[in-house]
Amino acid sequence: MVTPDEIRWEVLAPAADLFKSIRSKIKPEAYEADKAALKQFLCSYFSSDAGKDCDKKSGKSISPVGFRTGKGGKCLKVRWLVPGGGKSGGLRLAIVAYCGPKHVKIAAVWQRKDDPDDSEFSGAVKSA
Repeated sequence: MVTPDEIRWEVLAPAADLFKSIRSKIKPEAYEADKAALKQFLCSYFSSDAGKDCDKKSGKSISPVGFRTGKGGKCLKVRWLVPGGGKSGGLRLAIVAYCGPKHVKIAAVWQRKDDPDDSEFSGAVKSA
């Protein structure tokens, strides 16, 4: 089982702004608990048969988008709920996973109501 400590986690600038906004709206301990839960959720995916090569779906929450970055990262669209945000407060995360070196980059984040199309998603992860 892959653990969060085995992975290098990185939040890129486009995602950092929305995370900063979310952090300001919820209690710090709730934010930290949710961040830990997201890391654990992704580790469970990477440890599963579906996530070993980052090429299979995991329910409705993790979907490979079928392309790689120029640096070989595999792109995943991840659905995630924000504590106290309700259904409309959910997020869509553009994640680039480098399976070999165990490196995860959160390239971009959208609120559920702003669900990105494929071109927005590919643009967000292109240089990650």
